[in-house]
Amino acid sequence: MTFLHDAIEKLEAILEGSGCEHGVVTLSVNYDTDVCQYPKGVCMEGQFGGKIGQFVTSEPIRANTRISFMYGAPLKNQKQRGAAITIINAVSAFLCLTRKHRPCTPDCHTPCLAELSREVAGKRIYLVGPAPVLERALRDQITNSPEAADLFLVAGDGMTSDEGIACIDNYLGKKRMIFLGPSTSGVSGLMNFEHWCPYGR
Repeated sequence: MTFLHDAIEKLEAILEGSGCEHGVVTLSVNYDTDVCQYPKGVCMEGQFGGKIGQFVTSEPIRANTRISFMYGAPLKNQKQRGAAITIINAVSAFLCLTRKHRPCTPDCHTPCLAELSREVAGKRIYLVGPAPVLERALRDQITNSPEAADLFLVAGDGMTSDEGIACIDNYLGKKRMIFLGPSTSGVSGLMNFEHWCPYGR
């Protein structure tokens, strides 16, 4: 079991008996929408009940699938995990479990990065998932050793790669973790993870 399976179990318990678990989520790729500046990849969107959840990934898919596809699924690869997180984000938006399920506009990128830089100032940082903006902005603070880090910043594919999942599971409760942007909002809300998205919509 991983943190992602735990999040799915929590969502399953919330939806039990509602009929929503039989609802269809449409997964697509939106190349034209605004995206969070931190994760690397393209925007996969899940649409459910008129609400949209996003997940920025290098492994997007297009499909129509039921919410219940996630229940008890092993989620063995990055595509399946990304689809599951996108579904969680869309359903969380529909149920109003999260408020920040769309990214900020590009004019907010600079103040967001400045505020995050102040939040992590003086800390040794381990990046979970590719985040080119942070690699540049925080290069003097970044460590390649999770054990040496004071805190983890988790973005996009950091939640779906084998390495990222193992890292999060191994250090949950041992290291401070900040989950970044709309891609992480649904899981963060279900699992009470620290979430950073001050200008999200």
